[in-house]
Amino acid sequence: MITAQPANPQKTGNLLIGLRLKVLAGFTLIFSVVFAGAFYWFLGFATEQALNRIKQDLLDTLNGAAAGVDGDELVALYTDGQPNADGFSDDPRYLHQIDWLQQIHDLEPRAWPYTYVKGIEQNEVIFIADLWVRYDTDKAAPFKYSYISGGSSYLGLSELSLKDDLQPYVDEFGSWISAYMPVKNSQGELVGAIGVDFEANYVNQVRQAILDKVVLAFGVTYGVLFVLVYIASGILTRPIITLTRAAERIGEGDYKQDLSHLAHVRLPDEISTLAHVFTIMVGKVYQREQTLIQQVQELRIEIDETKRKKQVSEIVDSEFFQELQDKSRAMRRRRAGEESESANPTPESRADKPA
Repeated sequence: MITAQPANPQKTGNLLIGLRLKVLAGFTLIFSVVFAGAFYWFLGFATEQALNRIKQDLLDTLNGAAAGVDGDELVALYTDGQPNADGFSDDPRYLHQIDWLQQIHDLEPRAWPYTYVKGIEQNEVIFIADLWVRYDTDKAAPFKYSYISGGSSYLGLSELSLKDDLQPYVDEFGSWISAYMPVKNSQGELVGAIGVDFEANYVNQVRQAILDKVVLAFGVTYGVLFVLVYIASGILTRPIITLTRAAERIGEGDYKQDLSHLAHVRLPDEISTLAHVFTIMVGKVYQREQTLIQQVQELRIEIDETKRKKQVSEIVDSEFFQELQDKSRAMRRRRAGEESESANPTPESRADKPA
């Protein structure tokens, strides 16, 4: 008798879980790579745009600031101005310079402007007025403070200069991004320069704000897509799971599996074709199994009959059986003889009987 071998549901279950997890992990990995690339590209692009905007703001601020600086007053202040006890100056011209720098800062609070002229030494600049004197004297450059720059391009005394292409730098006064522009006197001669510092913390705040917003936006989008992928993976794998479970039950001998909802759909695809073929295959397997069972039953009957005949032949052909047959024949003959004598008694037998 043939019995169906049961499927291994534990192993099959692992395959089903693995299939959905693989689909989910695959889509998640792809989206993660795409999102990571898009995120870093967008962050870099947004940061670059923010820096470009800051650069443009610096240029606009510098153009207006340089136009408002009195070059003749700047030179005169450098020539005969005197510092006070605090290292700055009480000269009205100095205060006038500070007032102008204050107006610039009021219009653009991110800007911290200062003025300077070229010193005697190579690459030497002499600071004249620094707006930080009204806010934090520790950060303010003293009146006529001498500073040796790293190169003539830094000075801004001949042309517009952007320090390190507006990349943040650190000096003894803090962390900044800076730009410089020449200042002209009444004759149109270059006599000094004005510099504007933007605190690097502002740039970092811009980057952090962009980072926070982008992370939030991408996080929400990523979460929504993850849920959609999870749902889509379930939809894609559900027919396969149904077919697999049907195969398990068929393997256990239950051929009454209805797969019509998978085979007959409005828009046929590979899954519906597989379900249709699977249904036909199950029917044929069932028919073949029934035929095989019938053939096995017939064969078993034939085998039993042959075995019975063989066993009878072994008994009949044995010496014991032959002896029994001989004894049986002898007993039948003796009985037959006795019955014959009883029916036809001889004179001797009658004489022996009493009168």
